[in-house]
Amino acid sequence: MTAIIKMLLARGPLTRAALAISVAFLISAPALAEDFVFPTPIPFTNSEREALFAAVSGETTSEQRKQAYLAQLARLTSMEDAELQDVEELEALMQSLVESLPDDPELNAALGSTTSFKSSFYLDRLAKLSLFSRRGNRMMDRAVKQSPFNLGARLQRGISCANMPAFLKERATLLKTWSWLGNRWAIGSVKNFLAL
Repeated sequence: MTAIIKMLLARGPLTRAALAISVAFLISAPALAEDFVFPTPIPFTNSEREALFAAVSGETTSEQRKQAYLAQLARLTSMEDAELQDVEELEALMQSLVESLPDDPELNAALGSTTSFKSSFYLDRLAKLSLFSRRGNRMMDRAVKQSPFNLGARLQRGISCANMPAFLKERATLLKTWSWLGNRWAIGSVKNFLAL
């Protein structure tokens, strides 16, 4: 766990802010429980994420597949040497799962995150980079609009924006997402304090 935190802290100020807000949410989970839908839990280490993804079989339920696909997305986005083929394979798997769970905002946001992550493989081809980035962002925005209190969808969008190249100018979306989450966390804490 310490190694993961050190890795995230080394990535830059936006990732540090995302980590700080995530920790604040974990600490204040009881204060938020009445208003929010919490994200699907996934393993912390890449080896555990890979094992969860590899365990998907024909008898796996839709919810188990969703958890495995979210874990695989987290694994791929945290790897320095992720390959486009793996991302496209995950995108296809998520797309087929979205067809069976069309109203799941976290899954829809994860599909958008996967699509926008694909843009990072086309830094030398601006047309494709822009296409995948915009398409993914629209999917994530639609998922958040569908269910504004789903923290999984909001966190997918925030983390995806934090990982995008700076010239795509997604920092405003990132800051809007984190400030919304921070304000909601503060409101939940005040509600609990006043209820004492």
